[in-house]
Amino acid sequence: MLPKPTALTRKYLWAVTFRLGVFLLVVLLYIGNRDILDFTRSRFPSLPLWVLWAAVLFSMAAQLNPKSGLTAGCMKQFPNRFSPVSSYSTRDLNKAVAYQNRGALKVAGTWVLVNLFFGVLYLRGTLRAAELVLLCALYYLCDLICVLFFCPFQTFLMKNRCCVNCRIFAWGSWMMAIPLVFVVHWFSWSLVGMSLVVLLVWEVRFRRYPERFWSGSNQLLQCSHCQEQLCRYKYPRSPRFR
Repeated sequence: MLPKPTALTRKYLWAVTFRLGVFLLVVLLYIGNRDILDFTRSRFPSLPLWVLWAAVLFSMAAQLNPKSGLTAGCMKQFPNRFSPVSSYSTRDLNKAVAYQNRGALKVAGTWVLVNLFFGVLYLRGTLRAAELVLLCALYYLCDLICVLFFCPFQTFLMKNRCCVNCRIFAWGSWMMAIPLVFVVHWFSWSLVGMSLVVLLVWEVRFRRYPERFWSGSNQLLQCSHCQEQLCRYKYPRSPRFR
């Protein structure tokens, strides 16, 4: 029998439910009147777009706050989530960093190519801003699906043990916003700008403090010290829940 979900697991389940609701709302608006989702039609977007903009911006900004209560996968960048392993090997740490960076480059290349395709379709007029908003809403939902249920980047490209140990956890922000980079408008570029701030802060910290990001040097990233259990529903399933 599985242990009861932790408080953080319940928090993330509620969060993914909220994001599902947001995505379904965007889908219904798109079906009913896609012009509502086209923020380029006027200087001030519609109310549903304001709600979407605020929700995404808040999710990004929360990653910059060490007291936001997010999973260690995101918060390991901060010193209060670092518990050093005694006498860890610097050589092994460097090897781990190199391995993680190779996986990250695979993800970056794949994601840029996929979304470059959508960008070309937008610039050619095949897609409009409304379709890109719909795509972003899907990414907004899939960001937490990757954390809780199944992550193709983890399984096929990164091959990391779990999200707590993920090299690119905070990349979700720019990966959500990237379709909007092709649309010249304050609405889109404000989200892209915030996502790049989150990415830059994460990458700077990874390079300055790589020991915080590796389970071999940070005890809080080891299964034996994990109090979150976000992997309980994940496929492939964690050994602890088999």
